Amino acid sequence: MNTYFSFEFWRDFWRATAESAAARGLRLVTILILYWVTRSVLHRIIDATLHRLIARQNDGIITEERANRIRTLQGVVKNLVGYVLVFVMIIMMLHAVSVDVTGIITTASVGGLAVGIGAQRIVRDVIAGFFFIVEDQYAVGEYVCIYGAAGTLTAQGVTGTVVEVGLRITQIRDEQGRLWTLANGDITAVLNPSRSPQESWIEINILPTADVKHVEEVINAVGLAMSEDPDFQLIKPAVSLGVASFDPTRTVIRVSTVAEPRSMSAVQLRLREAIRTKLLEEGIALTSDVA
Repeated sequence: MNTYFSFEFWRDFWRATAESAAARGLRLVTILILYWVTRSVLHRIIDATLHRLIARQNDGIITEERANRIRTLQGVVKNLVGYVLVFVMIIMMLHAVSVDVTGIITTASVGGLAVGIGAQRIVRDVIAGFFFIVEDQYAVGEYVCIYGAAGTLTAQGVTGTVVEVGLRITQIRDEQGRLWTLANGDITAVLNPSRSPQESWIEINILPTADVKHVEEVINAVGLAMSEDPDFQLIKPAVSLGVASFDPTRTVIRVSTVAEPRSMSAVQLRLREAIRTKLLEEGIALTSDVA
């Protein structure tokens, strides 16, 4: 009993306590330094990697919209890395002060598994959205056709202008003004004609007795005049491709048009009207006008 009141006991007790606290404190400081260094290095790697990936996808050109995409991805990936590092740091710090962390790790593993199973659809959407953004398959403002999973309303494809590209969803406004919201995990294919001009054609029906060569000259002249007028939005002059078909009642002339995908329908409507008007002025008879 007297041992607890002796000077030697308390001297040894406080010395051991101080040495233990110093050792544990040193381990905690070391863990904090390692956390900060690891976090800084990983953040730099994330910044450099994402910037390089998106720059490579876009020939080194970084627009404001793509810069926003980079910042979105950086924030998401950094947050995920941060959560993992904080969890690891807490486990290491508890272990450094002699706390049994086996139960904590087991509970976290079971909880993570349960959350993963319950939220697997969200996880699938987020992963798909991450790669859509990194690979730059489409961007806000582009005119695209996106196909959904079989058995869904979008299985036959949704065509329109991209309104939003998020990690979980993509929104498209079609030509009727309807807003479509698609889960990224349900998207199976993407057709993006906005990255290059689209070529299509219209067909002009004339009487079989009409002079085909003269008709083609008129069509080519109209196509050249429209291409020189910026209001018509023709990228190349519309030209006759020749006779597409004929029968005893009509001859069909096919006319090539090259325009931006979102304006193609309007361009073709105006081209049909212009060609019809010019042919009638030239006295060339039409069957059912234009096809």
